[in-house]
Amino acid sequence: MSKSMTKKYNSYDSNILDALFLKYGLSKYYIRQSISGTAKGLTPDSIKKDYDKMVKANEQTVQNLIDKTLE
Repeated sequence: MSKSMTKKYNSYDSNILDALFLKYGLSKYYIRQSISGTAKGLTPDSIKKDYDKMVKANEQTVQNLIDKTLE
């Protein structure tokens, strides 16, 4: 293994993490583990699905705002 290889860390949208924290009442650490796939079970699967839905909705909202400002 080369010394130049470093571990890649994921960054997650903090607003979505806060929303999931309020919805599920679980720690943000556990929510991040669920999204990354480290935690296994039904609740982590639900958290990951909700995160993906929220990211898509957030991206769509931003795209709509960009489209409106370019008109």
